Amino acid sequence: MKTLSPERKIQKTSRFTRDVKKLPTPVQKEAFVTAQQLADDVFHPELSVRHMTGFHGVYRVVVMTDYRMIFSFDSEMLYLLRIGHRKEIYRKLEL
Repeated sequence: MKTLSPERKIQKTSRFTRDVKKLPTPVQKEAFVTAQQLADDVFHPELSVRHMTGFHGVYRVVVMTDYRMIFSFDSEMLYLLRIGHRKEIYRKLEL
């Protein structure tokens, strides 16, 4: 389902910025590519976007198999909330 609006702008939270700095460089680069794809089409089938249970309007996407990016969006903006290893990202998740 391609959106009819132009590409969304990407806004990173300060927590996301801190999280991404801790990641290996290849994961950082892949996260950037994934964020660009999300801005183009949030529900593209290749991205495997899933709604997060218990959080209204919050989704997750897989980045390089073992990492997850948590985000939300509206018609104009893509909000990058958190990113981290799949074993750790869901523990103590505070948005």
